[in-house]
Amino acid sequence: IMASKGKRDQIVALKEAGLTTMQVMKKVNVCRKTVYNVMKRYKETGNTTSKPIPGRKRSVRTKRNVERVKKRVQRNPRRSMRATAKEVNISRTSLRRIVKQDLGLKALKMQHRQLISAASKKKRLDRGKMMLQEIQSATDKVMVWSDEKMFTVQAVVNSQNDRVYAHSAQHLPEGCRTHFRRQKPAGVMVWAAVASDGSKSPLVFIQEGVKVNSQVYLQMLEEKVLPWCTNVFGNQYVFTQDGAPAHTSNITQAWCKQHFPGFWDKNMWPPSSPDINPMDFAIWSILERDVSRMSHSSVTALKTALMKSWSKLDAETVRRSCQAVPSRLQAMIKAKGGHIEIYRDC
Repeated sequence: IMASKGKRDQIVALKEAGLTTMQVMKKVNVCRKTVYNVMKRYKETGNTTSKPIPGRKRSVRTKRNVERVKKRVQRNPRRSMRATAKEVNISRTSLRRIVKQDLGLKALKMQHRQLISAASKKKRLDRGKMMLQEIQSATDKVMVWSDEKMFTVQAVVNSQNDRVYAHSAQHLPEGCRTHFRRQKPAGVMVWAAVASDGSKSPLVFIQEGVKVNSQVYLQMLEEKVLPWCTNVFGNQYVFTQDGAPAHTSNITQAWCKQHFPGFWDKNMWPPSSPDINPMDFAIWSILERDVSRMSHSSVTALKTALMKSWSKLDAETVRRSCQAVPSRLQAMIKAKGGHIEIYRDC
């Protein structure tokens, strides 16, 4: 990097005063090569002006154009490169260089987020503190995180990231580059749970067409969930669930308090908070990425694929997902109950 005009003048003055190169380097805080180049230039020209920069002067990435682009981006950050380039009358390549190199901007994707009201933020903040305190005090107990999710036989396509490489669209079969959607694809509701020690429950499939109300949910807890918890954890566990209506009904709450040795009631779990349930922010995504990358011929085939994917889910992945909960709660508290993405490090 070229030293400033002031530093170049200072180097010459110090050298003419009789200081050594090492002394000049320390005083001006420059390297030996800079001192050598400045003195060489001074002896050749008699001044400390820098050499002319080679190449032609900028004709497009001028200060004026940079300022014009800057003002347009400030007015509308979602403005497209194509439209802006047309307005400023420069090429898209030059515009990209202005945006990235001169303005130092990055293209960030729009994000889908849960809408959180002011009242929900307050509850998320208060209950997040309670949850964090409970987790930190219950180090001798296993935390069990549960949830339900609907899977369909239809493939899930990420329109932003899913790509098919070919010389042209005509070189690919239609089925390879097209995602066909059905109006009402068949599917199955799945219940599952993971635990902080790396354990995972068996998958529980809800019968097709059955609405998960309090009675259906209680039958599942009694016949499937409680036996699994007791067999794996004994009495050293805390069972958690989100705020779905079937979970928060009085009859469900009373049953859970009576049968689970440790249980977080409906006043513990914060509203609009899939971002703190390992099933939501990690486990279901892993299953969906594995199972829903292709369509299935029937619900039976879908169930088989889900069970196969669930069996491959290792204990370390489960454990790491559960270990991320405290840091996410801390991020939620730091965000005062708001979205945690910009605060969390997990």
